[in-house]
Amino acid sequence: MRHLHLIPALVLAAQHESVSISELVMVLRFNGLGGDRACRKLIHRLHRLNLLVIEVGQRDDRREKSVRISTETRQVLAELRAYLDSIAL
Repeated sequence: MRHLHLIPALVLAAQHESVSISELVMVLRFNGLGGDRACRKLIHRLHRLNLLVIEVGQRDDRREKSVRISTETRQVLAELRAYLDSIAL
């Protein structure tokens, strides 16, 4: 299974679909995934790995960018669910 170490961040991103980058940073911080800078780096790393999609809003400024999970992330989470079901957790 690829990207296993990123699963907590992906699950949180999936739970908070279509939020702004700042809101997702806050969610990640509140769930113990690091400070502000570390969470921003994590979001951009997930974007580079094509696990998150960053969409530009209408005003085309930083505050308007929203984040959603990609189809690849949906596949990774489905694989995880199938694996957990197979070991009966």
